[in-house]
Amino acid sequence: MNDDKAVLFILGAAHSLNHSLFLVLPPLLSDVSDGLNASFQTLGAISSVSFLIYGVGALVGGPLSDRLGGVKVSMLSMGLSGASTLFFIISKELTVFAVGMFLISLWASFYHPTSNSLISRLFPENTGRAMGIHGAAASVGQMFTPTVAYTLGTVVGWRLAFIFFGVLSIVTALIMRTIPERSHSVGKATPIMSFIRAPNIWLLIVFNIAIGLFSRGVELFFPTFLSVNRGFSGQLAAVANSLILLLGVGGQLVGGFAADRYGSSNILIAASLGSAAGVFTLLLLPLRTIGVALFIFSYGIAYFSHQPAMTALMGVVSPRDLVGAAFGVMFFCTFGLGSISTMISGYLADTFGLETAFWFMGAATLPALIASLSIHKRVRK
Repeated sequence: MNDDKAVLFILGAAHSLNHSLFLVLPPLLSDVSDGLNASFQTLGAISSVSFLIYGVGALVGGPLSDRLGGVKVSMLSMGLSGASTLFFIISKELTVFAVGMFLISLWASFYHPTSNSLISRLFPENTGRAMGIHGAAASVGQMFTPTVAYTLGTVVGWRLAFIFFGVLSIVTALIMRTIPERSHSVGKATPIMSFIRAPNIWLLIVFNIAIGLFSRGVELFFPTFLSVNRGFSGQLAAVANSLILLLGVGGQLVGGFAADRYGSSNILIAASLGSAAGVFTLLLLPLRTIGVALFIFSYGIAYFSHQPAMTALMGVVSPRDLVGAAFGVMFFCTFGLGSISTMISGYLADTFGLETAFWFMGAATLPALIASLSIHKRVRK
């Protein structure tokens, strides 16, 4: 397969399934909690560790892609993360469930730095646009995941809902064999962590940590928040979660195209403002249904629009022979260090209620906004 558009399509499908393995849990959180007799705090802690592994593993996946090639590492990631869902067949106890989540996270963690490195090398001139298309393709698939997962969970059980997406991941890994291997820096002697000396790289790292501090909690608890605190049915809450991902398609495309035209740093400011406005609207608007609708619209577009802009910036400021490693660190910051959000949110939800947990996530949007302003001042791209 030599068509770059076809490569983006396959990577988009893989990207979608990579995230879908984690999007099964939120709409089925209550079912899993009841089935395993586990509190929200406990499941939040498992999610935090899972996201931490998801982030730490990217530190391995990125350098591996630089040395072994992106296609090989991507196939490994998709195939083994999908196979790990088979653990849920025997997950009668919380410990087995946790092990299954941790294994999924470990293998899935290799994907993002690998695919981002491939795209940055393939599209050096219009990186933001290519990243946006890659992300949008993923969002098209992801937007169906909460609704499909909830439906499968109610019909055949939450365990088989996980396995369904695992099987799709394995099939996608086999299809990825048709992608030609991209050039990579085999045998480079450059120290892997030397990119941290690149100008302004730490500003991007701080921004990614801040993004993770609110986005991971929102992702896990939003459907349950709608059911418990806003009176939505489980099905309607799952649909609302899917709508965020639907708007994320537009957010990815708009963010990618706008980053190339107006500058990635400007898009980060707009994305941070929109994300903050969405969370506070959800909490403060007296008309709750309207508040939810405005949150879905604002957060869905704004949050996802930052992704192509940020990946484009990271590709620009990173040494070319360490792009995979740089994307690994970026992903680790968002999903690894930022994953503490789910643990804190779970504790607040159990102790003070989900409303308080969402106030914490609202407050966590402010450091991201401050970081985006600093990036705009220092990184003119």
